[in-house]
Order: sequence, then structure tokens, then C-alpha cells
Amino acid sequence: MTENEKYLRDHFLVSIKSGFLSLEDIIAETLEAVEDEGWGSEISEEWVNENVKREYEKNVVASKSWQHPTDTERLHEVFDNLCREKIVALHNAGYDTADAVYDAQDIWKDIEDAGTKPIGYCYYHGQDLERVIEEGILNIGFYGAKENNDKEAIIIGNKVVAAFKAAGFNVEWNGAASRRIAIQDFNWQNNFTSDEEVEEKWGYERVLDLMVN
Repeated sequence: MTENEKYLRDHFLVSIKSGFLSLEDIIAETLEAVEDEGWGSEISEEWVNENVKREYEKNVVASKSWQHPTDTERLHEVFDNLCREKIVALHNAGYDTADAVYDAQDIWKDIEDAGTKPIGYCYYHGQDLERVIEEGILNIGFYGAKENNDKEAIIIGNKVVAAFKAAGFNVEWNGAASRRIAIQDFNWQNNFTSDEEVEEKWGYERVLDLMVN
């Protein structure tokens, strides 16, 4: 396997294991990356199809022997409970912190327009997803209702920590507003079922429904 093939494989493995994208979407994204990088003479469409399908099927087969609830299912429950506490809890919110903050502020406005006032928000983004899949550490970002208000942020941080500890997770946080919460020894296990299920279970409308209804 060439260096570029290994680079591609590492990235599509994250997409497969995340459980947020269909096989077709992962293949399309990988082929697009090949084109963008100018690797078409080195990496064929056949190679992409064969390797992505093989690894995708491995994840499907592995999922049949997972013990439930998985850490990922427990995470889902924790975030749902935080939403019920009026904390906007976002899964896979963009690729980095700037994306996540934008997404949180966007849905925050819709929640307020629906008559509910959130007290803060928390999230993990695409880079966090890569890390938890590769290293077993899930970082959670958090903020209070007001920007640059450490006191409010720490209140939200403590609520997030308490929710994860109540669910049995190993949590590390030094109590500072500037320090993200780290969920240690996290075994990410998720398997794609359908676009509709992903949106219903992990998406924007889930937060809105839990916080407004």
C-alpha cells in the first residue's frame, strides 16, 4: 500500500466507523479526495470501491457481536438527557470548534424562537470523532449562554461531567472553562443504517424536539 493509499484508507475508516455515512457517500467522498489531490493516475476507482466496501462490510459484521448498550449508545442517552436539561447537546457538529459553535448558535436561535431558553451547549466535532475512533478519547466542548463568561461555562461543564459520570463513563476535567472535558477509554461502536435514522437519532431536529417539546 502506497503512502497516499494509506492516507485515504485512514480517512475512510473513520467515516465507516463513525456510522454517520452510507457506503455510497463514503465511496463518493473518497473518489472526490482522489480527484482533488490529483492521485487519479495512482489510485483507481476500482481500488477505492474494493477497499471501502471491504472495510465497510467488516464494520457491519463486527456490529453483530457488539455488547449493548455500546459506549456510543450511552453517549446518545447522555446527550438526550442534557437536552432535556436545556443544554444544547450536538453530535458530530461540523469539523472543528468554529463549525460546532456556529451550529450551536444556529439551533439556539430556533429553540428560543420556539419559546424555550437554553442555558448552555456542548458538542463534539469531526476532529473529536477522528480522535475517539483512533485513540479512544472523546473530547467534549461546552459553553454557557453568554460568550466569554467563565462562570456560566463552568456551571455547564459541571453538569456535563455529572451526566457522563452518572452514565458510568471515565471522565477527566480540571474544572477550568478553557479546558475541554475528556471521556477516557471510549470505545466508539456505531453502524450506519439509513440517512433517515442518522438524522432522527443524531441530527438537528432531535435537539429541537427534546428541548422544545
